This record gives sequence, structure tokens and C-alpha cells, in this order.
Amino acid sequence: MFKKLTDALGITGNKISELIKESKQYINAVENESKEIKKTVTALKGYAETETPSLGQAVGSLASTFEIIDKENTEKVKRLQEEYIAPLNDLLISLDKLQTEQKEAQNAIKELEKAEKHLSKAKSKSKEKLKPNEIQTAETELKTAKEKAAKEENDVKVATEEFNKVKLETIQKVLKNMVDIETVFHQKILDSVGTIKLKADAIKIDEESKI
Repeated sequence: MFKKLTDALGITGNKISELIKESKQYINAVENESKEIKKTVTALKGYAETETPSLGQAVGSLASTFEIIDKENTEKVKRLQEEYIAPLNDLLISLDKLQTEQKEAQNAIKELEKAEKHLSKAKSKSKEKLKPNEIQTAETELKTAKEKAAKEENDVKVATEEFNKVKLETIQKVLKNMVDIETVFHQKILDSVGTIKLKADAIKIDEESKI
């Protein structure tokens, strides 16, 4: 049972670690956009100042949208770190504690196996080679080892079920958080993009094309 559990937990830990690593790279990519966005805003504003009024306003509205993207990126990164990465890190800590309990249970089983061998060896000895109370002592050790192994095994079972529940709750939460974070971000961008369309539609092509 424990080997199967060990393998499963190891795979889970590796996959969660990989998820955190790749998610951090996504966050870093979002953060790195800021420098390029600022350059784009400067270029758009500079161009808008040289153009006719209605065209300048339309280009300026695009610059404003990029500024909003930059601002919302900063907020998105903050929320991703707090509401996405942090819960996953906490989940890894919980997994590490479970794996520690699992190792303790495995050690208890090894001690039980040793106690069983010890008693078997004592019983196989001739009376002349037996130490005083050797069999009784071995039986007591075996009883203690059985009780400890049973307790540790039960503790691991309970801890595993608790971890599975926490895992499900955590992943559910981070998925919902991601949906909310991205929805809020894109909605604000869409609202601003709507203004660009209005300004673009309002460009006075015939009037402002005249010399």
C-alpha cells in the first residue's frame, strides 16, 4: 500500500511543482510587458500630438488603453501571486507534511518486521541458548510494534484523506480565482477598447484630409 501511495504522492508533488514553475513564468512574462507598453504609450502620445484633432484623439485613446493594460497587469500579477501561486505553495507544504507522516509509518512497519523476526529467532533457539525472558521480551516488543504500526498506518490514511480534500478544495479555489482575475482584467480592457472604436468612428476623414 505504502509504495503505491509513495509513488502517487511523488507524482502529485512533481506536477504541482511544475505547475507553480510554469505559472511563475507566465506571471514574469506579464510583468515584463510593462517596459514595452510604456514605450508604446510614449510613441502613441507623440504621434497623436502631431495629427489632426479627431485622429489625435483616437490615437490618444489607444494610448490610454495601453496605460490601462499596464495598470491592470500590475494588479493582475499581484492577485495571481496571492490568489493562485500562494495557495499552490501551501498545498505543497501540506503534501510535504503528509510525506513525512508516510515515512514514519514506513519506519514503523520496518520495526514491526524486525520485531517479528526477533521473536521468530528467539522461538527457534534451544532452551540452553535462550536468555532469561527473551521470548517474553520479544513478544512485548512485537505487541508494541504492532500497535505503533497500526496507529501510524491509520494516521496516514486519515492524513491522506484530509490532504485529498484540501487538494480538491485548493485546486477548485485557484481555478475560480484565475477565472475571476482574468475576467476582471479583460473586462476593463474591453471597456477601454470600446472607447477607441467610438473615437475611431468619429475621425473626420473628409474634413481633416483637406489642406
